[in-house]
Amino acid sequence: MLRKALYTVIVLLLVGGTTGWAKPTTAQSAGPTRCVIFLEPIQPGETESKASEPVCSTGKIDSVNGESLAASFLIARFYDNINYVTLLVSYIGASACSPSISYGRASLPSNLDNKFASGRSYSGCNWISVYDGSYYFGPNYTCSGGSGCSNFFALNNYVSSWRTFH
Repeated sequence: MLRKALYTVIVLLLVGGTTGWAKPTTAQSAGPTRCVIFLEPIQPGETESKASEPVCSTGKIDSVNGESLAASFLIARFYDNINYVTLLVSYIGASACSPSISYGRASLPSNLDNKFASGRSYSGCNWISVYDGSYYFGPNYTCSGGSGCSNFFALNNYVSSWRTFH
C-alpha cells in the first residue's frame, strides 16, 4: 500500500504537478513518462525558436501541435543527470539543422529551468551551447552535441537557455 501511494505521488509530481505540462495522453504503461516539444527554426531577426506546449505521455507520441513526428526531425534531448540519465525533454523540429537553420530556447519554463545536466543533439545539429542565464547570457558551455555532451560541468543544473547549430 505504501509503495503504491509513493508511486502515485511520484507520478503526480512528474506529470500532473508541473504547471503548463499536459497530462499523459494514454493510459499508464510500463514505460516512463516522456515529454516532447515541437520547435520552429530560429527565424531571421528572432532570438529563439517558437515552441509548442509540451506533450507528455507514457505511451507513443505520434504528433505535437498537429505536427506529425514521423515527418519531423529530432533536434535535441536533455537529461537531469550526467551521462544521459533520466530524460527530461525531447525537442523535435520542422527541419534538420544546416548552416542557415538552428534552434534554441532563450528561456526555459520553471519546471525545466536549472535542471539540465547532459544532452545530445541530432539531425545535423552538431553543437550545443548551454547558458547559465536566460537569453543566452552569462557563463556558458559549448560541446559537440552530435557525439553528445555527457556533462555540462560547472553548468550542471544551472542551464536557463540553450542553442544548437550546424
